[in-house]
Amino acid sequence: MAKKSSENGGDSALMASIGDDLKLPKLSHMVAGRLRDQIASGNLKAGSMLQPESKLLELFSVSRPTLREALRILEAEGLISIGRGMRSGATILGPSIQKVAQYANFMLAADGVTMRDLHEARMFFEPAIIRSLKGRSAELKEASDGLRAIVEQLQVQLEARHYVDVVTGTNRFHEMLSQASGNKTIAMLLSVLQTISHGIYSINLSESADSPEALHKNMTKTVAGYDALCNLLEKGKVDEAAAFWQRYMERALEFLERTRLGDRKLLSNSVTAGPA
Repeated sequence: MAKKSSENGGDSALMASIGDDLKLPKLSHMVAGRLRDQIASGNLKAGSMLQPESKLLELFSVSRPTLREALRILEAEGLISIGRGMRSGATILGPSIQKVAQYANFMLAADGVTMRDLHEARMFFEPAIIRSLKGRSAELKEASDGLRAIVEQLQVQLEARHYVDVVTGTNRFHEMLSQASGNKTIAMLLSVLQTISHGIYSINLSESADSPEALHKNMTKTVAGYDALCNLLEKGKVDEAAAFWQRYMERALEFLERTRLGDRKLLSNSVTAGPA
């Protein structure tokens, strides 16, 4: 009988565990989910104001504490910004690459990912994106024009030795290149990788302040590579451009290995919050 009782106790524990899994989500999470869907769909646009608290209480038929908890969830996710006092409403911020990059950077840093690993991921995509422009004359023209405009800005900033602006410009160059694929998923993934890269290279830039000539030399080579890529794209030599970019990124990888920068692990705080 004792054994039977023990077995029944085990069954009860199992059923209780299954029952826990079937519990409905909290009302606050359901309200947050509804608002999150509205933000994602664009019905609630970035920069606009969320309805006042009184209207939201009427809309969702929930208690004030439940609504406020839902808004705090969205604020913690960076989707809204609550002003002074809940009653005044909240500003819609919407999703951002910066927020995604912050979390991705944290996960990669926790996994011990290095700068080499990050660079290799970009090597996998960027030459293929250039190759995909073959036979797409309108997209090729748009990409080459956009990249050329960035290169011209980089050359001015390099001449003035505004190295922080050069690093920011290289970030824009790679973002423009990622968008040339015409695939929004690839563009988003590469934007996240590039945002993380921008953060870690900015840190390295501050550490290189004691050797400005070496820094200038490396940045000059970088901008020259960008310029050469633009020249090939402007001439419609897509295959040559893709092959050139593959070699260029391989040489950059060799530089990372030679200087041991490639062994550096990502820092959990290398991506900071962007402007609201």
